[in-house]
Amino acid sequence: MSLDQVKQSKWGRGRKVMAVVGLAGMLTTAAGCGSMASGNPNSTKKTEGSTYPQHTITFIVPYAPGGDFDTTARLLAPYLTKYLPHHPAVIVKNVPGGNSVIGDMQVINAKPDGYTIGYFTLPGIALGPLIGQGNYDLTKVSWIGQVFAMPYVAAVSKDSGLNSLKDVQKDPHLKVGTTGITTTAGLISFITLKSLGVQNSTTIPSGGSSQSVLAASQGTVDFVQFPYPALRQEISAGLLKPLWVNASQRLPGLPNVPTIGQLGHPELATVARLAGVVGTAPGVSQENLAVLRSAFKKAVQDQGFVSKMKAANESTQYLNGQDTLMAVQRDIKLMRKYAPEIKDEISH
Repeated sequence: MSLDQVKQSKWGRGRKVMAVVGLAGMLTTAAGCGSMASGNPNSTKKTEGSTYPQHTITFIVPYAPGGDFDTTARLLAPYLTKYLPHHPAVIVKNVPGGNSVIGDMQVINAKPDGYTIGYFTLPGIALGPLIGQGNYDLTKVSWIGQVFAMPYVAAVSKDSGLNSLKDVQKDPHLKVGTTGITTTAGLISFITLKSLGVQNSTTIPSGGSSQSVLAASQGTVDFVQFPYPALRQEISAGLLKPLWVNASQRLPGLPNVPTIGQLGHPELATVARLAGVVGTAPGVSQENLAVLRSAFKKAVQDQGFVSKMKAANESTQYLNGQDTLMAVQRDIKLMRKYAPEIKDEISH
C-alpha cells in the first residue's frame, strides 16, 4: 500500500469515528429536548424540590416575646434549619395583637411559597370567624404540624373552701378568674363551666394568665384554669389546690390529681387544651409543603429539641399536617356549638 493510500485509509476511519460521536451527541441532545418538550412532571418536581428553600424563612409568633409560643418557636427554629434542605436561617418574628389574629393573618395572606410560616393557637383561633371577629378559613391553611398540646389544670384558691368538682358545681357565688372570653383560656373556662352545669358564677377577666393566677393565689377569685406550667409555682407553694386535669391521663407532676374523665366528663379531656400548631399560606405547592413537613417532623422529634423543651418546662406532642387539619376541623365544630352563647355574652 502506498503512503497516499495509508493516509486516505486513516482519514476515512477518522471521519467514521467523528460521525459516530456526532450522531451520539445529536441523539443525547434530542433525548434531552424531547424530555423538556414532553413536560415530564417528575423531572419538574425534582427540580422544584431541589431548589426549595433557597433563602431565609420567617416564623411568625402572634404574641409578644416571652410565653410558651415565643419560647418554643425560638427553640424550634435552629432545628428546622438543621433539617431543611440548604439549611436556611429560620427567623422568629413576633407580631402580637388581636388575640393572635394579626400575626396569623400575616401567615394566611403571605405569598404561597413556603417562606412564611407561623404559630396558630387552638382551639381559640377557631372562634373568630364564627362571631364576626376575623375573615379567614382555617381549613384552607397549609398545615405543617403540631409542636405541643398542654392540658389545662383546674385549681382553686386555698381560701375558697372548695375541695372537689361537686363543690365547684354547687358553689352559689363562684368567682372565676380568666382572660377575655375570646382567648383560648377564656373559651376553655366558659365551655368547662357550661359542660359542668355551673350556673352561679361570675367571671372576673384580667390582662393575662399571670394576673388571674395571682388573683387566685391571693384569694380574690376562687377558681382558675390554665396550662400546668402557668400554675406549677403556686401549686407547689400551696397557694392553689388542683382539683382535676383536663387530659386523658394524669400528669407526672400531679400524680394524685384525677383527670376530668375520671370525674365523669371525658369530653373535656381533648377540649380544654392549649395547642401550638404551625401552618403556612394556603396554596403552597405540595412539593414545598412536603419539604416543610418532613423537616418539621424531624425537628420536633429531635432529642436535642426535646431535651431543651423539658429544660424550659415545655413538652412536645407532635401531630403531622393531616392530623393537625383534623384537629382544626374538630375545634371549628366545637366552637360553632358555643359561638351563639359566646357572641351573646360579648354583647352584654
